[in-house]
Amino acid sequence: MVRWVLGFALVGVIASLGSAYQQAPGPPTQLQLASPEIQSFVRQAIEDRLRAGQLPDGNLLGNVTRIAIREEMPEAGQRNGPASLPQVEMREFYLISQVEAQTEADKTGRAQHFISVDRPSIAGDVGTVWVGVDVVFPREPKVIKMCCCTGLGQFRLAEGRWTFVNWTGMTCS
Repeated sequence: MVRWVLGFALVGVIASLGSAYQQAPGPPTQLQLASPEIQSFVRQAIEDRLRAGQLPDGNLLGNVTRIAIREEMPEAGQRNGPASLPQVEMREFYLISQVEAQTEADKTGRAQHFISVDRPSIAGDVGTVWVGVDVVFPREPKVIKMCCCTGLGQFRLAEGRWTFVNWTGMTCS
């Protein structure tokens, strides 16, 4: 009798966990589009770090000329729009959702790299944003992701342009 009660309790816990996962945020279109000010900041922050060659884990991009920017900024509850796309010589940028990146990795059997940004914040002439390169791998039960670094960059607005000040934090996994 006790085993049955414990078994039903365990099933109830598993079922509630499953429903919690189903309530996770939906596709990026359900996230609020970042304001034009935030999109401009994100664009300039990425441009600045790419031109300086100091994007956390930027080496993962290699010499590719077409680079994805993750559309979602999940912790900010926002999404990047076309105005977030950098303009850097000899490079083309496009938005990709996390789901689209995973689908592409599964379809091609190759890792999909992208620039990830999140938690952009502007207070007067100071802005901060987490930025780095991330990757999704084809789904394989034997692969554990042990990558990537993201840095909390501080930027200052001067003469209408956001420029890098310093890294105030770095997280690597």
